[in-house]
Amino acid sequence: LDEGLASEDDEYSVFYGERLPWWITVTATGPTGHGSRFLPDTAVEQIIALSQKALAFRQNQRDILFQNEPDHANCAHAVVSKITKKALENKNNGNGGAKKPNLGDVTTLNITALEAGVKAGGEYVVNCVPPVAKANMDIRISPHVDPEEIRSMVNTWCRECAAMPSSLRWDFIGDVNSSTKHATTVPDAEVNPWYGCFQKAMENMNLRFRPEVFPAATDSRFLRALGIRALGFSPMRNSEILLHEVDERLKVDVFLEGVEVFVGLIEELGSVGPEVDQLAQKLEGAVKC
Repeated sequence: LDEGLASEDDEYSVFYGERLPWWITVTATGPTGHGSRFLPDTAVEQIIALSQKALAFRQNQRDILFQNEPDHANCAHAVVSKITKKALENKNNGNGGAKKPNLGDVTTLNITALEAGVKAGGEYVVNCVPPVAKANMDIRISPHVDPEEIRSMVNTWCRECAAMPSSLRWDFIGDVNSSTKHATTVPDAEVNPWYGCFQKAMENMNLRFRPEVFPAATDSRFLRALGIRALGFSPMRNSEILLHEVDERLKVDVFLEGVEVFVGLIEELGSVGPEVDQLAQKLEGAVKC
């Protein structure tokens, strides 16, 4: 078990996966010269054009989350939009009808830094057109979407906005957030008996829960990548989500209830032996075949 999030209603949230974090930097290059001239295809023009496409994708995913229906059919991100909506339809069909999407169900993108300009003596030279412009982006890819679709989308943006074939490129920032594969825990007791143990423990305590995708990133993603069937769970229901907020707090009765929930879970999970792992491996092998 790893950390989860509070739930704002009577059902607990248990997280079987999380969005894949991609931190990328996009670099544009172009001509430099005096600010009084109309230089063609500047680096800033290219980075702004690409940023506009990124923000259109961001708006599209926001519309899906809040269930708005604008037309994005002719956009480069239409494929990702279609995949996301189809995954949500399949999810709802298996859970008794339409349910409101959660943040973990969509892919978020935020432009977190824009950089351009020529410096001299520690100050920007206002009358000089910069030859380089950069944009940093924080992308969190939903498990419903293949990361290769996001790679293809960003590549398409670069091709469409580049003044020349090599004037726009993107790279990962660091190695930690450059994974290209999702790692999730199967939330199905018939395939994952450990999930069945969790389910049994909650049912024994007459507690309801729902499986969700964690909207940010936790250490459990590294465990899942190693094949460990990690679940994210923090027994805090009927509570406002205040993770990392200035006034992060928890009601005393919610805290005490959570202690009892953990006791019940640990008793159930600790009572099973190695046969559960053996069964899990057997079931996983059958699924792969």
